[in-house]
Amino acid sequence: MNRSSDGGSTVVGHVRAPLDSDRAVVLVHGVGSSSRAYQKLADHLVEHGEVHAVDLPGYGASPHLTRDVTIPEHAAAVARYVREHVLDAGLPAPVVVGHSMGAQVVGQLLADHPDVASTGVLIGPTAEPGTRSLGSQAARLAVDAVGESPRTIGVLLVDALVRCRTPYYLGQLRHVIEYRLEDVLPRSTVPVVVVRGRRDPVAPPDWIELLAARAPFGRHRTVRGRHHSMDTDPGGVAEIVLEAWRSAGRGIE
Repeated sequence: MNRSSDGGSTVVGHVRAPLDSDRAVVLVHGVGSSSRAYQKLADHLVEHGEVHAVDLPGYGASPHLTRDVTIPEHAAAVARYVREHVLDAGLPAPVVVGHSMGAQVVGQLLADHPDVASTGVLIGPTAEPGTRSLGSQAARLAVDAVGESPRTIGVLLVDALVRCRTPYYLGQLRHVIEYRLEDVLPRSTVPVVVVRGRRDPVAPPDWIELLAARAPFGRHRTVRGRHHSMDTDPGGVAEIVLEAWRSAGRGIE
């Protein structure tokens, strides 16, 4: 594991890499989750480059926190991790993938720290205008949970209730609901791919299309599955990452 800390918060990176890798991808989880959400996607990517699945401050293997952390603070922590463990290792700027709240973190990272990503991939970004309330988001997540696999829901529940702890989780939800990703993406300077599962009730098609349109170099893609499409269709999401590496001039064999 890699660790990056500023004394107040820590990002833990779970790294898998082939020999002589010349590229990297960084995977950022959603609210209440952890790096474990990306196990299947990591399996598809590891033969092509370094895979850094991170635990954000207060989540997963990162130390528990007694203070709240905002979306911009999460983005700054991920940017610090990328500089220390990817760029300083001599690798080019990675593809950075975020799911749900992680999509918000990655969007903020692209705006505030443009040097640390070659492409942003935003999976299932949440909380479009008109749904920014706890009730709206809870209802959508409940609908989604009915169709997700038991493994996906089980991992999320353990991460949210045990590893993250409920008070921190509830505080983080407030940031997710209030965050305006559509106002941040226009500041991105690298390509952005906005992705949704075909049956995702949390990230509807018109929201995905709007976000792609707001990013200066944005486009959108649809893969199989629901909100956790990187679990349902890891091959489809992996192909989007491989395309991002190709477009950056680093060919995939």
